[in-house]
Amino acid sequence: MFKLTNVDLFWSCLKEVNQLSQKYQVDICNLTDAQVARLEEEGVKVRSKDDDRGYFFTAKSKYPITPYDKNGEEIHVKIANESKADVLVKPYAWKAPTGAKGVSAGIAKLIVTDLKEYVAEGVEEIGDEADIEVL
Repeated sequence: MFKLTNVDLFWSCLKEVNQLSQKYQVDICNLTDAQVARLEEEGVKVRSKDDDRGYFFTAKSKYPITPYDKNGEEIHVKIANESKADVLVKPYAWKAPTGAKGVSAGIAKLIVTDLKEYVAEGVEEIGDEADIEVL
């Protein structure tokens, strides 16, 4: 187990499953050369798509991933891309029923150090339900 500091979070699905993977997940992004080397040393595949994520890997889980703030309080809002975090990573080996195998990185602890709250674009506040016609 080791700690990755000052990384960016992208595409956080921490408390709801991702539609494609059917798992809880988050991209851990903009990794330094030293962080990439450490992950690859453990066998974790690090990718780069020439976009804002830089070098990254996707951490997935069958269970919700609980984010905390610097004071140890649980975060209850959706986390937007480019939020900063420190992540305690625990690599693990896996083998699929098809015979494929590899090493992935699980998240033992996620501490958000610079939170950017996700707000969907084009969505307005609904307001008082008494003013809304329900069909």
